[in-house]
Order: sequence, then C-alpha cells, then structure tokens
Amino acid sequence: MPSAKKAEKKDKKPKKEKPVSDDESDDDDAVEEEEEVEPEHVRRKRQRGRAAFLTLLRRVIAFIPLGIVLSRQPFMVKPRMSGVNAAKMRPLELAIVGAVQFAAGSPTFVRNPQLHVYLNATGRVLLTPFEYLTAQQSKRAMPAEKTWQGAYKKTAKGWGRLVDRDASVREMATAPQPNLPLIGSVLLVIGTMLCPLFGGVTEYLIVIGCVLVMQGGRQLGMEAQPELYVAGVVAVLAIAAMEYAGKAPPPTKAKRR
Repeated sequence: MPSAKKAEKKDKKPKKEKPVSDDESDDDDAVEEEEEVEPEHVRRKRQRGRAAFLTLLRRVIAFIPLGIVLSRQPFMVKPRMSGVNAAKMRPLELAIVGAVQFAAGSPTFVRNPQLHVYLNATGRVLLTPFEYLTAQQSKRAMPAEKTWQGAYKKTAKGWGRLVDRDASVREMATAPQPNLPLIGSVLLVIGTMLCPLFGGVTEYLIVIGCVLVMQGGRQLGMEAQPELYVAGVVAVLAIAAMEYAGKAPPPTKAKRR
C-alpha cells in the first residue's frame, strides 16, 4: 500500500499557474509607473527663487560694463605708425566731447545758459571715479585728493584738457553724420548708467553701442580691445538671465517615494 501511494503522488501533475492577461499586466505597470504631480505652490516657490537669483545675478554683472566705461578704458585703439599718431577711442570721453559740441550750437542751450552749467557738472561727475581711482593708486597724492570731493575738484582741470585741448577726441566727435563712434559711445554711456537700475532696454543699448563703436572704429583703422568684447558679452549674458528669469518652467512631476 505505501508503494501505491507513492506512485499516485508521482502521477500527480503540478498545477499550472493562471496566465496573466495583457490588460492586467498593463495595469500593474501603470501602478508602478504612477507618479504624483508636483503641488502648484511648490512649483511657484521654486520659480520665484530662480527668478530672484537670476535678477540679482543680472544686477551684479551689470556693474562690469559700468566700471569699464567709468574707468575710461579704450574700446578701440589705433596703433602709432609712421606719419600717423596713435589714437584711443574711449566711449565716456567721446560722449562728453560730443555733448559739449552739440550744446555749443544748440538753440536750446543758447536760450538757456544754465543748461551749460548742468552739462558741465554732469560731465565732471562722470569723470570723478577715474580721478578717484588715480588718486588712490598714486603715492604722491595728498590725503585731501584721495577723497571723492578732492577727486571732483581735480576734474576741473581734466574737463578743460579733454574738451578744449584733446584734438583727437574732438576730431572724432565732430565727424560728419552718421557718426557711428559718437552714436555708439552715447548709447554705451546711457546704457551702462541705467543698466544696474533698469533691466530690458538698457542691455540692448549696450550691445548696439558696442557694435556701432566697433564698426565706426574699424572705418578709422582702429582695432577692437578686450574691454569692448567684455562689455558686449556681459550685456548679452544679462539679457539671457533676464529672459530666462521671466519664463515659467513647465510643471514637473515628483516621484513617489
């Protein structure tokens, strides 16, 4: 009898598993791959943080073109050759001399002499940072000259030397229109002054100003300097940061833990 029971056990076949239908397998995969949608308030908070960071970054890098312009760095240089004097195109100096030349023949300034005072004061204020940095680096400068007030007083001589005795700058400022270097320098000065305060149009003014200065300088036989490229690239980066900060990212899904 025991042998018969063993034979019956051997004859028994293993039970077949119930086949899983395609619909059930798809449901299981859907459950495994199911994800939770990120809450709206979390997405908005992340977006505000990113926008705030990019806005702060844009304002910080906006001071780079401003520092280059106020330090009176040359954007274009004409090397000295036989029979040709060396020349440097500084946007701040060219814009100031151009403004003075325009005011000299403007009927509005003739009717209102007080405008000349405002123009001279504004120009001297723009020249003050350069005089201040020069005094800080000079070992012969007196302590009174190393202050902002002393630097502003020193611009009185620099103003007269720039406006009245710098023939190369005056020649570029009085060139026939369209005077690309003068127009570009004016746009550069305005754009760099307003860029740390306002975003949008000011960056485009800097880029357009750099292009006009480069094109006008090449017509005069000048070579572009690294400062010009730095100002233009920084303005483009500021535009990109501003555009990216204003874009809302698509809603993302947070994976279920």
